[in-house]
Amino acid sequence: MLSIEYQIPMPVTVDEYRIGLLYMVAKSSMEDSGAKSGTGVEFVKNEPYVENDHNLPPGQYTEKVYFIRSYLPKFLAALLPESAASIIEYSWNAFPRCKTEYYVPFFGNKLHLSVESVYLPDSTPRANALGLSKAELAQRTVSTLDIASAEFVALPTNACDDPTRFQSRETGRGRLSASKWFKDHKPLIYAYKLVRLEFKKLGLQTKVEQWGQRFGFRNSFVKFNRRVLCWIDEWVGLGIDDIRAMEKRAAKVAHEKLNAAEQAAVPRQLSRASSSQSVTA
Repeated sequence: MLSIEYQIPMPVTVDEYRIGLLYMVAKSSMEDSGAKSGTGVEFVKNEPYVENDHNLPPGQYTEKVYFIRSYLPKFLAALLPESAASIIEYSWNAFPRCKTEYYVPFFGNKLHLSVESVYLPDSTPRANALGLSKAELAQRTVSTLDIASAEFVALPTNACDDPTRFQSRETGRGRLSASKWFKDHKPLIYAYKLVRLEFKKLGLQTKVEQWGQRFGFRNSFVKFNRRVLCWIDEWVGLGIDDIRAMEKRAAKVAHEKLNAAEQAAVPRQLSRASSSQSVTA
């Protein structure tokens, strides 16, 4: 198992981050669905919960299916059938604590993947924000992700999406200096996200676990948290009712885009099949 705790400083308050994160997820779902062939998200459930198996207080439960074939590395895509390129996400959001589990039906119990998150108003990172046991602390490594740094993900060419050049009209925040801005920035929080990934497949375990951590989570955390800041003028001042309404629109738009992408793929598949038959003939 590869266990990494990502610590992400953000120039917002905890309450702001709750709204900004939910807004970003909803908008990204609408924008990214169907952007590439074989990609998108299907919303299955989005409802309040009370009981759960994770010792979390009542919150919001979501269930989604992500289609990721176009994002898979060539070494993995070549080995997998179409059915293996979808991931089911189960999430219990009791902000500021959250638990998310992922399941890929094709792999069954060969793949174990989960994310534990907590968001706290810290000026410096805590040694054990998630309350891990001594064994868990010894197993996990820590990685600090700076949204203003190009260390893992190149900075966007568009200034509106670049936290080192973007500046909020509503809050004045932005224009962050890599590796320095979070030393004395106010407000400031840390997002702590522990990703546990285990792939039980001889010969592929290390490669898949490393790829999943780097590209499935680490780089995504950088990319999506940049959006939280750079979209702040769109979500600052919104309430949770506004977000729930937006989530409903996002589910509808994502569903329509997925259907459109599937319909567009049919002619291409028929064309390829016809060409193949012509060559064979």
